[in-house]
Amino acid sequence: MKYFKLNPNVASKKWEGYVNLGELIYKGEEVDDVELSNSRAPCTLKPLQYEILAPGATAPVNTIGADFFVFDESLKGLNTLATECVQYLPITHENQETRYRLLHAYSHVDCIDWDLSKYEAWPKDHVIMEWQNPRGRFFFEPVLIAEKIPETLEVFRLEGWGGAFNIVVGEEYKEKLLALDFDHSFLEFHPITVV
Repeated sequence: MKYFKLNPNVASKKWEGYVNLGELIYKGEEVDDVELSNSRAPCTLKPLQYEILAPGATAPVNTIGADFFVFDESLKGLNTLATECVQYLPITHENQETRYRLLHAYSHVDCIDWDLSKYEAWPKDHVIMEWQNPRGRFFFEPVLIAEKIPETLEVFRLEGWGGAFNIVVGEEYKEKLLALDFDHSFLEFHPITVV
């Protein structure tokens, strides 16, 4: 099975002029998106709303923080993305017509081969803060151990791998995303080495 790290295509000029989404809101309070992304359970916070940091045109796919992707609810075939340990939570804005679905992947798999992965470890004298990843300050290329990944899991986060957009998709799930009718240049699929 092939796996890919799902990323927004931040280098693309496609993002220019599109709305920039802000925080998630539940009952008038900001949701800690890092805490939610680290959750190992379905999200029960409903209904969720989103803030807007910068107005613009509505993109078919967008991000909230560095932890979540959202997809325009009007995309045909969005329901085909339902799978094990993944929720597509409806999120709205009080003044925007566009409704999004937030991809909440809540399965974290401990499958990294740390000896083969590329990352920058902390300097020996660095005192690691509670909010910092204990392994290192920058993570570049994880290498996964195939036998540690459940065969039925199509989308998951990597246990112990810090950094933005810690979402891994299998090849079949990548094809499901590419089957949706939107400009796929908003996304990138970075191949991950599996041993």
